[in-house]
Amino acid sequence: MEINGFGENKDQAVSAKRQLLKALSCRDKTAINSLIARWQTILGAEKLTALIVNEVMVECDSDSHSWFCQTFFGQSQYAQMHRKAESNIFRILIGEGLEPGKDFSFGLSGEIIISDRAQQILLSQLPKERIPSFEAQLQSSPVPSPVAAIEQQLGCPFFTNLTEIATQQIQMLNNSQAAAYLGVLLAGLVKRHPALQSVDFPTLFIFRTLKGLSPERAMAILNDPQTDPEFDETIIFQHLLAAMEDTEYHRIAGLDGVISIEHLKKLDLVWCGDRRISEIIAMMEKWHSRKEIRSQEPGTGS
Repeated sequence: MEINGFGENKDQAVSAKRQLLKALSCRDKTAINSLIARWQTILGAEKLTALIVNEVMVECDSDSHSWFCQTFFGQSQYAQMHRKAESNIFRILIGEGLEPGKDFSFGLSGEIIISDRAQQILLSQLPKERIPSFEAQLQSSPVPSPVAAIEQQLGCPFFTNLTEIATQQIQMLNNSQAAAYLGVLLAGLVKRHPALQSVDFPTLFIFRTLKGLSPERAMAILNDPQTDPEFDETIIFQHLLAAMEDTEYHRIAGLDGVISIEHLKKLDLVWCGDRRISEIIAMMEKWHSRKEIRSQEPGTGS
């Protein structure tokens, strides 16, 4: 990329910004490195850094912004920056009384999906010069609701019921057990219905179930170090069936409890473990079918 000659001192910052924006739009890493090295000797490191952060990053499009951060800061640091930004947005909106999954969510591609009210709140927090860049990253629209679709399919307020059940369960568990319970429960729900992740359902569910706890205990559960939590799935199955308003959910309690195919079919509507429950059902039905055929063969006792 050709680098033009430098103008007068008063135009140097303008020239630097224009050239950096052009190189950034082309995703030209070599040109950007060359420009940074050259302009640093002219403007100084502090002034160039301020120019990049306060002007170049503000005026470039969101894709270029992400590319620059990932390329020059590294994927790990970029992910950390992204999480911090999401955390700040979450804190601001929750502080204004908005609900995740209802008024806002974080999309799978890093975009922020928000309602009109959430957009107004966020934009009111920004300096005027940053508003155009931030608006480019927003999708102002009603947040899609897989929650409503699932509850319509089940014919009951499944997630409302499950939240109440989980809230009571957490009261009876220690912090590590509570973290494992939430981790296993949510992992199964999201694995069965990935769309729940796209509307930030896990965050909403955790927020509601921990709402009645002291801030200290809630943070202890959230910061639990377990990376591969384990919890008794029998209890989780009970809670899922109870949330579906199944009156016989208690039948699978205890080590001797037996889960019927009917119950498994219900569980398959909302939850998935290491294997789809439907696969287990198919194996059980196949086994029962073979057993029935063998029992009808001549010379086979009943």
